Amino acid sequence: MVGRNMVRNITEIISREKRTIREAISEIQGKVLYQKVQYLFGHLFPTQVACLYLFTIGVFRKKYRVLIYIIYKLVCPQLFTKRYVPSVAITSLVSNTVSLRLYEQAEVPGNISFEELLILVELLQACQPTTCFEIGTFDGRTTLNMAANTCDDAVIYTLDLPREQIGSTIFPLNPADLGVVEKETSGVRYRGMVEEYKIQQLYGDSAAFDYAPYQGKIDFVFVDGSHTYEYVLSDSRSAITLLRNGKGTILWHDYPTSPPVLKAINYLQASDSRFAGIRYIEGTRFACLICG
Repeated sequence: MVGRNMVRNITEIISREKRTIREAISEIQGKVLYQKVQYLFGHLFPTQVACLYLFTIGVFRKKYRVLIYIIYKLVCPQLFTKRYVPSVAITSLVSNTVSLRLYEQAEVPGNISFEELLILVELLQACQPTTCFEIGTFDGRTTLNMAANTCDDAVIYTLDLPREQIGSTIFPLNPADLGVVEKETSGVRYRGMVEEYKIQQLYGDSAAFDYAPYQGKIDFVFVDGSHTYEYVLSDSRSAITLLRNGKGTILWHDYPTSPPVLKAINYLQASDSRFAGIRYIEGTRFACLICG
């Protein structure tokens, strides 16, 4: 009898413990579920509502279009970028000690970033070019800094598409580029600066422009024109003919964040021996080719 009572007591104790454990698990699951729901409505739901507003009504407000562009720059490289061009660290391209002069540091949509501006002028200091050619002037921020970081007798040619030619280009423009083309004046940020005497402003469609007077006379080319596959191919093939005796540096912007730029640069590097040495500069949106 004692043995049966003991077994019964042990069985009851085990049953109670099981119930306690189940209740504890159920309570924990309930708390976890509550926390998930709380997070959903406290964080994700407001974020979704804000994104819905940003990408609908917000598109029609300038300050939100700037925010959309910033989000694009942050998200696109992480989700959609595939790089095929070998990479190189900037420290392997420039000296550990350089003397830089920076102007117009404030960045607006369409400009290279402040960090990329530093790298651009570092490369200029390392190359010491006497003639530079820029495809895509926009507001002249990079043009001015190229002039400020080259020798006193250097010449900076910069080519820009005037807005009156938007409808008559050789290739269709990237809609994202229209904001930098539709402006009253090219190069407003170098106008009136001390270094302006070095700069020669050129106008035209880069795919139709006559490069003959500049071919074989340029030491440094910066390609940041229209971001379509056709234009990047055309601008790149023109750029390589500009180099003095086939030697010099070509720098492309928006690689690998712009899919058309990515596609064009990868194609050139894989299919054309003249571009086989293209390298992606780590941590930037630059691809670089150093010839000779």
